[in-house]
Amino acid sequence: MNLLDPSDADVRVEFGMAEAEVALHAQWRAAAATFRAIDKVMREAARHPEVFVPAGLSPRDALEFAQRAAAADLAVRLNMAEGTVRSHADLGATLRVRLPLLWAAFGEGEVSTQNAREAGGLASDLPEEHWEVFDLAIAGPARQLTPPRFRAKARALRDKLLVETAVERHERGLLERGVWSEHDRDGMGWVSARLSSEQIALAEAHIDALAFELQKREDESRTMQQLRADVVADLLTGRETGAARVTVALTVPVMTLLGGTDDPAVLEGVGPIDVETARALCATAPSFTRILTDPIRGTVVAMDPQQYRPSRALKRWLAHRDVTCTFPGCGRRAATCDLDHVTAWAAGGSTTADNLAHLCRKHHTMKHSTRWRVDKPPGRLSVWTSPTGFVRTAHPPPF
Repeated sequence: MNLLDPSDADVRVEFGMAEAEVALHAQWRAAAATFRAIDKVMREAARHPEVFVPAGLSPRDALEFAQRAAAADLAVRLNMAEGTVRSHADLGATLRVRLPLLWAAFGEGEVSTQNAREAGGLASDLPEEHWEVFDLAIAGPARQLTPPRFRAKARALRDKLLVETAVERHERGLLERGVWSEHDRDGMGWVSARLSSEQIALAEAHIDALAFELQKREDESRTMQQLRADVVADLLTGRETGAARVTVALTVPVMTLLGGTDDPAVLEGVGPIDVETARALCATAPSFTRILTDPIRGTVVAMDPQQYRPSRALKRWLAHRDVTCTFPGCGRRAATCDLDHVTAWAAGGSTTADNLAHLCRKHHTMKHSTRWRVDKPPGRLSVWTSPTGFVRTAHPPPF
């Protein structure tokens, strides 16, 4: 085989494999560089909070709000979620301080991002006296093993080092419980929960029992997986438990509802949904709220600007307008956010649609306690300026 002859299939395959290998190692180096840079910015924010917050805060508040502001600044620059920025910073700090051998290999592109993440997660709560031993033991395998193999080996090594009982580790793991949701395409989505093993076992048994009962019906045509999904949906939405009533806004053009057009409807927190689903939801709605807007501009008549608290009607309109928190990249539903006067009431700001915007509590307090600044031109989206001078317009609603 002539290694310089591109007409040779063996040569082309060899070059393709080498190209893939070089590109992948470059990707790992780039990931390490990203974690390193984010970690560095967060450390600078801790050392020099004056870059991000005004004078007058207590040292404790200055540190907290400086790191919040720095994470938000990075998030809007990198188009990341603030939680992702925080996790990148934590991973970089953990690897830098606790696993320097693996960190150096990761920086050279010799360790995959998956293995670095796994190692960092395992070291995050490892007592300091075990850091060096753990680093020495996993640095080699991290270079050589695929992620599933490395995960099994690294977890086994960690368990050997820990003197905690299984009960103690379980109690600590319970602190990480939570529920997450994500909207997917085609009007579908995911709900996931981190629970204790015994809760999962009981939940699976309960779901299976209900699904099997439904499957016994003569007219039942759903698969077991579909039945399980429907059972979970019924339990979570309160159809089988008599849970507290939940309100979610559905905006439907009246001509769509009457069948005159096929313009999409909008489900609060989700976005556009198909017409038939919207009509089915409306068929069971206990009541309707009409919102009349200017046919050209789509705006509503503002309330008395001399009143501090917005009216109930204006609140409803603003929730429909904003959909989510208006900080760039934040997806918190407007229904769970605060209504903020963009120009403060005490500074002459009016209670009008143009001067009100939804902010989740985290971004609301950040706005008032850091050097982040926001401006909202009439009839336009909010414009945010970070403490370091980066300007980003709030993301428009997704429909």
